[in-house]
Amino acid sequence: MSDNISINIKKRPLLEWLLWLVWAFILVFIFQNARASGAELEPRAATILWVSFVVWLLAGGVVWFTRRSN
Repeated sequence: MSDNISINIKKRPLLEWLLWLVWAFILVFIFQNARASGAELEPRAATILWVSFVVWLLAGGVVWFTRRSN
């Protein structure tokens, strides 16, 4: 009993990979700033940055989810 399993990987354009890389870079940047603001006891800045981090993360998740169905 030999079952063949095949995995199909869609090729993505270079621009799409570049945009995901920029998204990840901005996500890391916001995360670092949020942690630093929290460590420096700046609650307003930390809150704004943590909310920005969550929104940016969710935006990437929504884009990934909608692109996945195509």
